[in-house]
Amino acid sequence: MNKTLARLALVGGACLCALSATAAPVVTFTPASQHVNIGDTVVVDVSISGLGSEVLSAFDLNFLWQGPLMGSTRSIDATSAQLALGGGDPLASVWAIDTVASGNWGLQAVSLLDDATLAGLQADDFLLARFTFRADTDGATTFGLGSDPDFERSFGGLNAQALTVTIGSACVAVGTGQCTVPEPASLLLTTVALAGAAVPMALRRRRRGA
Repeated sequence: MNKTLARLALVGGACLCALSATAAPVVTFTPASQHVNIGDTVVVDVSISGLGSEVLSAFDLNFLWQGPLMGSTRSIDATSAQLALGGGDPLASVWAIDTVASGNWGLQAVSLLDDATLAGLQADDFLLARFTFRADTDGATTFGLGSDPDFERSFGGLNAQALTVTIGSACVAVGTGQCTVPEPASLLLTTVALAGAAVPMALRRRRRGA
């Protein structure tokens, strides 16, 4: 039994190491879930983290949500991302904020700086944008990125190459609306569950052998 548990622990550790080695930068939406009343202010921060030895040299993003719930009054502050890609020099980056329609907001940037300079400007994580809305009607909406990898969730890294990014989302509930956020899968819990299932099997084998 001890040998079985030891093997499972090793397998779990190997899986965790593999995940760490292949981990990609992550875009997070904070808070991941929130509830407000009609007329209240909704604030969502969008950040990138885990860049490590990479840089963020460009992005082309479309943020989507249900327009009627929140959108009659809205604003975006992407100053931090502009500084991270341009260093405060407006000539060092090509920048566009495109308000397509209520429920669809485009944000694009391309840095004209070299990778070494970008690395000096960017921390491992920084704020991409802060969105502020007024809650308009009852309901719940997901606030996240579109699914098109070329024009709605595209990221550039070192040498202007495509950057693989894990992308999250947020849920906003207004008035009588409710968010249903599933618990994130946990590799550790999965490993423990496997161990729990393997122990009785190992005991039965030992009893049959005896």
